Amino acid sequence: MAYILAILGGLISVGALGLEAGPFGALIGYLLGAVMNQGRRLDQLSRELEQLRSGPVRPAVQEPPAEAGESLAAARRAPTASPEEIDFDLELPEERLAVQTVARPAPRSRRTTPATGERQTDLLQRLGSLIKGYFSGGNLIVRVGVIVLFFGVAFLLKYAAEHSRVPIEFRLMGVVVAGMVMLVLGWRLRSRRTLYGLALQGGAVGLLYLTVFSALRLYSVVPPQIAFALLLLFVALSALLALVQNASSLAILATAGGFLAPVLTSTGEGSHVALFSYYLLLNAGVLAIAWFKSWRLLNLVGFLFTFIIGSLWGYQYYRPEFFTSTEPFLIAFFLMYVAIAVLFAIRQPPNLKGVVDGTLIFGVPLASAALQAALVKDMPYGLAFSAVILGGFYIALAALLFKRGGTTLRLLSESLLGTGVVFATLAIPFALEGRLSSAFWALEGAAMIWIGFHQGRRLPRLFGLALQLLAGLLYLEDNHWYGTGGEWPLINSTFLGAFLIALAGFFTAFYLDRQADKRTRYEDWVPPLSFIWGTIWWLSAGINELDRFVSGHNEWAWLLALLAFTAAVAEWLRRRLAWKRLILIDLGLLPALLLVALALWLDQSHPLVGFVALGWLLAFVVQYAVLYRLDQDSLAVRPLWHGGSLWLLAFLLADEAAWRLNQAVAGSHLWEMIPWGAVPVLLGLGLLSLGQRLVWPVQRHIRVYNIQVMTPLAVYLLGWAMLANAVSPGDPWPIAYLPVLNPLDLTILSVLLLLVKWWQRVGDGLEQWGVRAAHYFSLLGIALFLWFNGMVVRAVHHWGGVPFDADLLLRSQVLQAAIAVLWATLGLGCMLTGTRTGRRLLWLVGAGLMGLVVLKLFLVDLSNTGTVARIVAFIGVGLLLLIVGYFSPAPPRLAGQPQMSQKEEL
Repeated sequence: MAYILAILGGLISVGALGLEAGPFGALIGYLLGAVMNQGRRLDQLSRELEQLRSGPVRPAVQEPPAEAGESLAAARRAPTASPEEIDFDLELPEERLAVQTVARPAPRSRRTTPATGERQTDLLQRLGSLIKGYFSGGNLIVRVGVIVLFFGVAFLLKYAAEHSRVPIEFRLMGVVVAGMVMLVLGWRLRSRRTLYGLALQGGAVGLLYLTVFSALRLYSVVPPQIAFALLLLFVALSALLALVQNASSLAILATAGGFLAPVLTSTGEGSHVALFSYYLLLNAGVLAIAWFKSWRLLNLVGFLFTFIIGSLWGYQYYRPEFFTSTEPFLIAFFLMYVAIAVLFAIRQPPNLKGVVDGTLIFGVPLASAALQAALVKDMPYGLAFSAVILGGFYIALAALLFKRGGTTLRLLSESLLGTGVVFATLAIPFALEGRLSSAFWALEGAAMIWIGFHQGRRLPRLFGLALQLLAGLLYLEDNHWYGTGGEWPLINSTFLGAFLIALAGFFTAFYLDRQADKRTRYEDWVPPLSFIWGTIWWLSAGINELDRFVSGHNEWAWLLALLAFTAAVAEWLRRRLAWKRLILIDLGLLPALLLVALALWLDQSHPLVGFVALGWLLAFVVQYAVLYRLDQDSLAVRPLWHGGSLWLLAFLLADEAAWRLNQAVAGSHLWEMIPWGAVPVLLGLGLLSLGQRLVWPVQRHIRVYNIQVMTPLAVYLLGWAMLANAVSPGDPWPIAYLPVLNPLDLTILSVLLLLVKWWQRVGDGLEQWGVRAAHYFSLLGIALFLWFNGMVVRAVHHWGGVPFDADLLLRSQVLQAAIAVLWATLGLGCMLTGTRTGRRLLWLVGAGLMGLVVLKLFLVDLSNTGTVARIVAFIGVGLLLLIVGYFSPAPPRLAGQPQMSQKEEL
C-alpha cells in the first residue's frame, strides 16, 4: 500500500511542482500510505478484540512483536477501551500482528520452492489484495481525503502561482494556516478518534513541509535561513507529537522532513561542518527515541538518509583537505547507529529480546567502510588501519554484550563477532596487494563449513570446500607463485596468501575431526585431504620465501629451521588441542630430514657447511623432543623413527668426516672411504656400551635399539666391509702399506669384531627372531675368509708389483701361489678347530678347502713359467696334509652319533 502511494505521490509531484519535488512527494505518499495501513490493522485488531469479549472462542494468536504485542496485552487488560484509543507501531509487519481465528496449519516436513510463474502470480495477487484492502478496509473517506487534499494543495499552489493575482505570500500563508488548523484538529481528536486524528496530523505536517519547500524553491519568498528554521521547528514538533501519542508514523515523517530540510534549502555554498552538525543533532534525536521505542522503520529512515546524503555530498564536494573536518562526523554517525541497532535488540519484548535488525547490523559497517574508503584512499595503509580498528571495535562490543546479555543476546553477539572477524581479516588484503583476495575466500570457505555444521546443512559445507579449492587455484593463477610478493620476507601477499589458504585447510580438518559424529560418509575423507592440503600450502609458502630471500647454503639452514619449527608447533598444538592428526606432522619430520640430507649430498660438498650445522642441530633437538613427547603420552613406540634418527646421524657424520679427510689427505680415495665404515662402527660400539646407560631413549626401548636399530646397521657394515674389501686397493698414502696394519683392514676388522660383540649382547634376542647362531657365525666366517683373500690380493698388489686389475691379478702366478697357501692354511686351521671342538661342519669346510687347493695345483698348466712357485706350493700342501693326517686321522662325529669300533673306522 505504502509503495503504491509513494509511486503516485512522486508522479503527481513531478507533474504539479517539477522534477525536484518528485522524491519529496514519493516520501509523503509512502508515509501517508503507511499511516493508512496502520488504520486497517487497527480495525482488524478491534474486531478480534470484540470477538474476545463476546464469545468463548479461543483464537490462535500469532505472537506480535514490539509495540504491537504491548498494545494487544494492554487491550486485554482493559477490555472497556475503545478501538480508537489503541495505538501501536507503524512499521511492524501485518503478518506478525494479525490475530488469527483459525488454527495454524501443520508445518510441512519438506520445503518446496514455487515456480517462477507461481511466484509472479502470488505477487500480483498480493498487490491486488493490498489495493482492495486499502480502499475497502478502515475509514475509506479519511484515507482518500488525505491523499486528495495533499495533491490538491500541490496543484493549487502551482495554479495560484500562474493565474492568481493575490500575492504569493498570502496564498502560502493561507496554506500554512490550513495546515495548522488540521494539526490542531488532529490533536484534539487523538483520544476519541485515534486513526482520524493521526491521519490529520500526518497530512498537516506534510502540508507544512510542502509549503515551506514551495516558498523557498518555487517562489523564493522565504530566505534559506528562515526556511531552515521553520523546517527544524516542524521536525521538533512532529517528533514531540510522535512520542506523546506513541505514533511512529509522525516520528518518521518528522525525521524524513528534518533530513530533507537542508537539501531543500541548500544553495550549494553552505558549510559542511554546519550541515553535519545539524544531522548529528537529528541522529541524536533518533538515538534518544530508540532508547525508549523500538521503531525499526524510524531507525532505517535515519540510517538511509544519513549515509545516502553523506555519500552524495562526498561525491560532489569532498576534497582531501576536508578529512579532519569530516572524519569525526563519520565516526559519530557510525557509533550512533551501532548503538541504535543494539538498542533495537535490547528494547524488544521479552519473547523477542535479542532479535537483530540485519539491515542495521550489517548495513552500518558496510556503508561506513565504503565512506571511509573514499576518505582515506590517498593515505598509505589508511583502509587497512581502518579495517583493524573496525574489526577490533566489533569484537570487543560482541564480547561485552555476550558477557552482559548472555544467551538472550547471543544472536546479536555472534553477528557482531562475525562482522568484527571479517573486517579484521580484511585488513590483510587492504594492506597488501589485491591478489590476496582469493586467499581470503579460503577463510570464507572455512567459515561456511563452520556455519554448515552449526545449522546442520550440507550445502554450505560442500560450498565451503569448493570455495577453498577455487581460492587455491585462483591464488596460483593470480600470483604465478615465484617472483611475486612484497619486499619484506613473510610480510607480503605471496606468503600471507598461502598461509591463509593453509590455515583454512587446517581449520577444516580440525573442525571436521571434532564433528566426527555429525559427518556424512562422503565427508570422512575430507579431514585427511584438508590436512594434507594445508600442510602442502604451508610448506610451499615457506620454501618459496626461502627461495626468494635466501641464497647459497644458508637456504638449507633455513629450510631445516622451517621443518623443525613446523614440527615443534604441531606438537605444541597437538597437546593443547588434543588433535591426534598432528602426529602426522611430527612423524613427517624424519622423512623430510632424510630428503634434505639426500638433496644436500647431491647439491653441496658436505652436509655441515656453514650455518647448516646449526640447522641440523636444531632439527635433531626437535626430532628427539618430539619422540620424547610421544613416549610421555604413552603412544606406541615407532622403531623406524628411533632407528631412522640414528641412521641419519650416522650418514651425516660419515659424509662430513669423509669430506674433511679428503680435504686433509688429497689424492687418496682410501681415506675418503674409511669414515663410511668407521663412523657407523663407532656409533654402534657406543650404543652397545655407553648407550646402554641412557635412561631415555635406549633403556626405555632397549630391545628396539639393540635389535631393530642395530640390525640394519650391522647389515650395512657387513656389506660395506665386503664391498670395500673387493674394490679398494687399500693404498694408505702418504704412509706405507702394511697388511692388516692399514686403515682399510683395521676398519674391516673393527666391523667383524663389532658384529661378534653384538651377538654376545643380543644373541638370545636374535635367536627369538629366528637367527640361529650357526648361521650367523657361518656368515661371519665367510666374511672373514673373503677378508683374508682381500688382504692377500692387496699384498700381492703392493709388494708383488701386480696392478690392481682383476684380469691381471687372476693371471698372476704369485697370487695363485699365495691364494693356494692361504686356502691350505685356512683349511688346516678349520680341520684342527673342528676336531678339537667337535664341529663336523667346520672340519668339512676345512677339508673342502684342502681339496680345492689340491685340485687347483693339479689343474695348473706345467708348461707355464713359475715352476719354482708351483713346486713350493706342492711341497707346502704336502706338508700340511701330513700334519692334518697326524692330528686328525678321521673327521669328528656329530653329537649323538653312535661310537664305531676301530675295525669299522678302518
